[in-house]
Amino acid sequence: MSRLKTMTTQFIDGDPSGVRICRCTLSTMTTVFIPRPLLCSAKKIPDLPMRGVYYLINDEDGVISRIYIGQTQQGIMRLDDHNSTKTFWNKAILFLSDDNQSFSLDNLSALEKYAIEQATESKRYTMENKVNPRYTIDQYQKPTIEQIYDEIAFVMGTFGYQLESRGDAMTDAVVFYTSRRGIIAHGIYTGETFDVLEGSPVDLTVAPKLKRYEMLRNNLLASGVLVDDGKVAHLTKTISFSSPSGAADFILGGSNNGWIEWKTSEKQTLDSLFRN
Repeated sequence: MSRLKTMTTQFIDGDPSGVRICRCTLSTMTTVFIPRPLLCSAKKIPDLPMRGVYYLINDEDGVISRIYIGQTQQGIMRLDDHNSTKTFWNKAILFLSDDNQSFSLDNLSALEKYAIEQATESKRYTMENKVNPRYTIDQYQKPTIEQIYDEIAFVMGTFGYQLESRGDAMTDAVVFYTSRRGIIAHGIYTGETFDVLEGSPVDLTVAPKLKRYEMLRNNLLASGVLVDDGKVAHLTKTISFSSPSGAADFILGGSNNGWIEWKTSEKQTLDSLFRN
């Protein structure tokens, strides 16, 4: 029997790309999705809960590349500090509740720690958290924390942001490769993103046609996610792209049709497997 889950979404000011309020049926948690330029408007929304965890994300390339996770007892107002001190993020997503039992102060700290651990273990993103909270999740708290986190992961998935670990994502996945000018890189297609796998080389001798991929290369070099040994650069983490073509442009430089560039070991292209 199919398992159904219902979520309602309110678009503030009727803008589909603006602030959103989301609630899952039978849940005590309210999700607030805020593009950074609209933070001031979001703070005017009445009657929102105060306790919860939040994600600051950078998704300017269509998928999350950088992420910070924190907790709040001040609701949206907690973001004021980050608005003045952190420059990397362009969206904030808050998961808030007035359920003082499930979102007790102890559970809130445990949930923050668990969310940071899950994001770190996923190896999907560059984490902006410098310190992992020192908090022990005991056997009685863990089921509640995991249940809340599962709902967070579900809601994030409806926004197109995947939180599951790379290992889970790669189970039974078809691995594709591209080979040109001595560069052999590997990746997987999830249906929503194309993920270039850790260890893949990047041809820095050819600049991508689109400047955003050149900027991404530079940012990853600066952060150590992309390491240049003087001959060729290699990724130390798996990186997600919103399209196969974007992934190919990042790896190879220039402009590429990723649907025919990425192939299986049997020479089948993405196009032949997913479009035809």
